[in-house]
Amino acid sequence: MESKFKKYKLNDNITMQVIAYTEQMMTAKFWFTGPGFPGTHHHSNEETDVIVSGEFEATHGSETFPVYPGQALQIAPNVEHNMKCLSPTGEMISSWTPARKDMIEKFTELA
Repeated sequence: MESKFKKYKLNDNITMQVIAYTEQMMTAKFWFTGPGFPGTHHHSNEETDVIVSGEFEATHGSETFPVYPGQALQIAPNVEHNMKCLSPTGEMISSWTPARKDMIEKFTELA
């Protein structure tokens, strides 16, 4: 099923598209054409990232480790984290609970 929401270029390396959301949860797809975000971040939402394609290096708190297609990473609220794409391209599905209101406001224009 295709998303009804527009795709957004977040930077030179990442495009994102919200797939679906409710007040309780939100899911989005990310396409990487380079490393991704320059550093770690945190938020009050619980997050799950599933690697669809490509090889990534996950930062979770003070740990870094490789993550491959089919693997998932669970991130507790307020933990510093990041996913760096190590391959030329990569795809990832991310879900948050509760939904990321900051992202809903910016990234849910209908296509």
